[in-house]
Amino acid sequence: MRDSNNLNILACPNCQQPLHNTSKCDLCGLEFDEDGGTPILIGKNISRTISLDFNSSRSVVKEDLLRKILQDPPISSSSQSLPHHMDPAHVNVINVMKSGGRVLEIGCGGGQNRRFFMDMGFDYTGVDISKTRVFDWLQSFGGPDYLCDAHFLPFLSQKFDLVYCAAVFEHLSSPFLAAQEIYRVLKPGGYFLGNVSFLEPWHDDSFFHMTPLGVAELLTHPDFEIQYLWPGRGYSGYKAMAAMGSRLTEAFQWYGSAVYALYRIEQKIKANRRREEHPEFKDILNRAKVAGAIDWIAQRPDN
Repeated sequence: MRDSNNLNILACPNCQQPLHNTSKCDLCGLEFDEDGGTPILIGKNISRTISLDFNSSRSVVKEDLLRKILQDPPISSSSQSLPHHMDPAHVNVINVMKSGGRVLEIGCGGGQNRRFFMDMGFDYTGVDISKTRVFDWLQSFGGPDYLCDAHFLPFLSQKFDLVYCAAVFEHLSSPFLAAQEIYRVLKPGGYFLGNVSFLEPWHDDSFFHMTPLGVAELLTHPDFEIQYLWPGRGYSGYKAMAAMGSRLTEAFQWYGSAVYALYRIEQKIKANRRREEHPEFKDILNRAKVAGAIDWIAQRPDN
C-alpha cells in the first residue's frame, strides 16, 4: 500500500512538477480530494497536446514488420497461479527482471495483483479511475494506491521499471496519449506488458478495440520496441462473444470454443492443401484474425 517513499515519484497531473503532498500542488495550486483515504490525483479541465509524427510509410502495412513482431513468445514454466488476464509470457519477462524494481499497474481494479508483484520482490503501485467499478469481492484486496486518469499519470518521468496494463486500453478515449504517458514514466530499458480487446463485444463504454496492426501503431508511435505481439491465449472472439454477449449466451461458452475449434481445423486443412510457406506465421496470423484480445511485450529503448 501507499508509503512515504511514493512521494518521491509523484507529480502533479496538471503541471507535471514534483508533488510533495496529495492534497494540493504547491506550484499550480491544483487541489485533490480523497476517497476513503485513497488520494484522488485527478484534475478538472487539465489538458495535454498529442503530437504524432506520421510518416507516409505508416499508410501501408509492412509485412516484414508484422512477421517480426507477430510471434508466440516464450512462456514461464512456473506452475504458480497467475493473476487474471496475465499471460505466462508476461510472467516470463517478470521472472528475468531484477527484484526490487518499481511496478506500476494501470487499471488495477481492487489491487488483487499487489501480492503477486510484492511476492516477486517488486515495489508495487496500483492505480485506477475508480474504487467501485469492480466486483464486490475484488474490493477486499485493498484497492488502488491512487485514483487517477491514465491520460494524465501523476508520476514523475522515468520512475518505473515495469508497467502492467491488462484490459484497459479499449476503455481509453485517447489511447495514443496514454501510451505516451506510459513511455514517459518508464525508465529506459523498462517493460510495458499488457493486452487490449479485439473481438470482444462493445462493453463498459469501451472506445477502441484493436487489431494487431492497431496495437503496433499504438506502441510504435511513442517509440516502444515491440518484442512480441500475439493473440490472447485460449480466448477467441467466438468465446468472447459467448461469454460477454448476454447472460443467456454466457451459459453456452462451450459453443464459442467449439466454433473456434472448427475454424482451426478448417485453416489447417487449407494450409495442408496449399503447402504455404512460413506455416508458423500463417498459423498465428489465422489465430490473430479471430482473437478476443491481443497481448504484447514492449520495451522502452535503453538509451
